[in-house]
Amino acid sequence: MDIIAGLEELHILGMCHRDLKPQNVLRFHDGEGDFYAIGDFGFISLKDSRFSALTSTGMARGSDFYTAPEVVTDLRNASAQSDIFSLGCILHDLIGRQERVPCNEIREDGPFAGVLLSCTRQDPRRRFKSVRAIADALLSVEEDTGEFSSPQGEALGAALDDDGPVSADAGKQIVEFVEAKRAPAERRALLFKLTQERILEVCENYPTEANRLGVIYGRWVYESSFNFETCDAIAARALKFIESCPFDVKVECILALLEMGTTHNRWYVERMFMRLCGREMDTALARRLAVEFRAADSDICRSIDHLERSIQASRDNLHPILVKTLEEICQ
Repeated sequence: MDIIAGLEELHILGMCHRDLKPQNVLRFHDGEGDFYAIGDFGFISLKDSRFSALTSTGMARGSDFYTAPEVVTDLRNASAQSDIFSLGCILHDLIGRQERVPCNEIREDGPFAGVLLSCTRQDPRRRFKSVRAIADALLSVEEDTGEFSSPQGEALGAALDDDGPVSADAGKQIVEFVEAKRAPAERRALLFKLTQERILEVCENYPTEANRLGVIYGRWVYESSFNFETCDAIAARALKFIESCPFDVKVECILALLEMGTTHNRWYVERMFMRLCGREMDTALARRLAVEFRAADSDICRSIDHLERSIQASRDNLHPILVKTLEEICQ
């Protein structure tokens, strides 16, 4: 997830790495544990490639063992999808079960088979559209989301797992099920099944249910604890609600990102909050969020203090309305 977060940051800047491989991933220790960062940005050139000197059999694990086929042909073909191919190769090093052939699709059995294949498709257009989508897919496979203990919970979970679209009736039942707050374990299991794709589907097809679901999702994220490594993918799902729903949902999910990012000390999520609440933020949304800041009072001050220390950010880069609100309540 650290590699994914770093790669997404690079892609947001409109850049691609072109030489992502384990040798260019650095491990650091900050006193609380290990974390990882991407290094050696963009220095690869065609003359550095060893592909022409090696056959695809017996190839050493250098750059070309992780390079997308279109980049080997012409470095000018490098794109975000090329980095995603390399990311899939690194993922295969971690969880793969079979040997792989460089510059080829990774096809093997196991729970991660779909993720590996969707990273390494020969046609870049068929790979994941973003590294954020990879985080979402990994979360769907890895996270221990709990089990369903009722027939209704099992049926609704199966509806979300099915490849087909969610029906209007199923969408309504899902919202009512999680609103009722019966059996917290089942509620958690169902909310974890809301992938980015499902969230977009519900937002596009059933906006009324999506608004109710978005508020629930934001409050659930705000109140819950997650494995450190899954916070990024949860944040990416919350972002889909923020991008697709009205103010009430946006506010709940933005506050949830701030709470999750600061309580879990997850830099990626904290930076997402800063981007969403920057000076370009919609003024009406900033006013609405400022009301919630005032309601939270000293709690919001502690969160912002933590965020500034954690990612060396400045509250002065938030929307002016939020900056003024914090000045008034954080004396």
